[in-house]
Amino acid sequence: MKRFVAFFIFALGVPLIGAGPSLSLPKFPLPALVREDDGGIKSIGFLTFIREVRRGGVKELQDIDFVDREYAVLESSSLPVLAAWLEAAARCVGVDLPQARLGSYDGLEYARLLQVATSLAILREHGKSLAMPIGVLICNRREAWGELPGNRDRDAYMLIATERGLLVYDPPTRQLSELSKFPNHGEIFKIQF
Repeated sequence: MKRFVAFFIFALGVPLIGAGPSLSLPKFPLPALVREDDGGIKSIGFLTFIREVRRGGVKELQDIDFVDREYAVLESSSLPVLAAWLEAAARCVGVDLPQARLGSYDGLEYARLLQVATSLAILREHGKSLAMPIGVLICNRREAWGELPGNRDRDAYMLIATERGLLVYDPPTRQLSELSKFPNHGEIFKIQF
């Protein structure tokens, strides 16, 4: 579906909205992808994801959704640049991402934005679409995680596949953790890529 949407937008080549104020997002940096020994792009499939989720301490999932069969694997060294872009893009639409949790916050929206932006950057650079391994996990926050209290609130965080394994990232607090060290890995009930 996302490939169709990206193709549709590029194929139109015409403005979707009439003249008026324009939105200028910062240019998206090309994310570094993990390479195989033969130079190809390393990918991760559904079964590997499931195995990594189990190794990460996720006990029981009620729901897991994958749109694509294979996902490219990101170099973890790209994450600070991707996070900085996400904050800059949020500022362009009037959102102070580090302060986002003070209002209505939906982690799924930020994960989708980063996933689409990385997909388009790869398409621009390589001329082909690759599924990006940026998804979302939803859990009940039983244990505190940094400044986030352990109050049993339902929360959503990014889940990113890298050469270091699956990493959990929270954009507003800028916290990053390996899935196995994420204090609420046993409370995850949904994962969506």
